[in-house]
Amino acid sequence: MKKHYIFLLFIAFVYLGCEKDDVCPSTTQTTPRLIIEFYDITAPDQIKSVPGLFAIGLDSDFNEVPIYNELVSTRSSIALPLQNNSSQTQFKLYESYDIINSTVNGNPDIITVTYEIETLYVSRACGYINNYSIQTFSIGSDSDQWIINSEILLTQVINENEIHVKVLH
Repeated sequence: MKKHYIFLLFIAFVYLGCEKDDVCPSTTQTTPRLIIEFYDITAPDQIKSVPGLFAIGLDSDFNEVPIYNELVSTRSSIALPLQNNSSQTQFKLYESYDIINSTVNGNPDIITVTYEIETLYVSRACGYINNYSIQTFSIGSDSDQWIINSEILLTQVINENEIHVKVLH
């Protein structure tokens, strides 16, 4: 019985010893991703899904870097994480992405986003978050380009509830 009291006393000390700043609530905003929405080039006000949309990051040497939680699917928007240690991030966005017999198929276009980073302290438990101020959004040209044009709708990337860039295809 004495062991139970010691255990309960230990739990009480641990619980009472925690300050509100020791636990980061799940509702706390994290570093936001860039939200891109796709529109029809022939009707720029109409959202148009991209078949087989898939994104992959590119490092400074153009090596591919996986982006987690971005699955191949037909959709009209995508959330992309910007690099925290650089003022530029590049992505390869695929239309009609597929892998057949270990060969990647699809039509890739490269986009480049340049930005300034604002680092904000949230709390001891949550640490820091970064917000971004988009400077440019450019599309690399190639002979089979599916992304035709873009428009920055919001320069401040401070949450994921709004569309930051409109892409026409």
